[in-house]
Amino acid sequence: MRTRTVQSGIRWSLVCAALLAAWTGAAAWAQAVGDQSAAARVFAERIERYETLRARLEEPLPPFVEPRRTPWSVMLTRRYLASAIRTARSRAQVGDFFAPPVADLFRQALAAAIHERLLEGLAGDEPGLSVDLAVNEPVPAWALNDLPGSLLARLPALPPGLDYRTVNGALILWDLHAEILVDALPDALCDVHAYAEEGR
Repeated sequence: MRTRTVQSGIRWSLVCAALLAAWTGAAAWAQAVGDQSAAARVFAERIERYETLRARLEEPLPPFVEPRRTPWSVMLTRRYLASAIRTARSRAQVGDFFAPPVADLFRQALAAAIHERLLEGLAGDEPGLSVDLAVNEPVPAWALNDLPGSLLARLPALPPGLDYRTVNGALILWDLHAEILVDALPDALCDVHAYAEEGR
């Protein structure tokens, strides 16, 4: 009788341990999902605020798509819009959009999608071609790289007028209307291997 009682106690202890492990794993998974959702919401809210600001500043300007406008006129409008945004965001700095939780979300998303062959030409390892990135400032056209569709599919969608680009291994938010840098995630593509290794 005593042996049966001991065995029952052992079985119950094992069941409790298994349930506790399962609950702990589920809680950790739920927290991770919750953290990602919260980071995505923060990013979306900051994008929306920027879009509202730019729309207000752009409203009195001539439309960019007016067919009768000359390239020179369009360029002047872009520069005027960039200057207005620069004044309105005078305290902006790198990391305003890509705060640590959001940065982790993006790096994990990139690590989940990227392959070695997709990094070619994007990491910006070419000597002598380094570009300094400054918020609200332009970036040379030759330094901007488009992201492959396989990577874009893993990132939060952006509204018209904003795009993801890469410059020297950094992921940047690029304003297509003002042609200025909105924010940057430095070394996003260079760090992706470390995140990929952690996930294995």
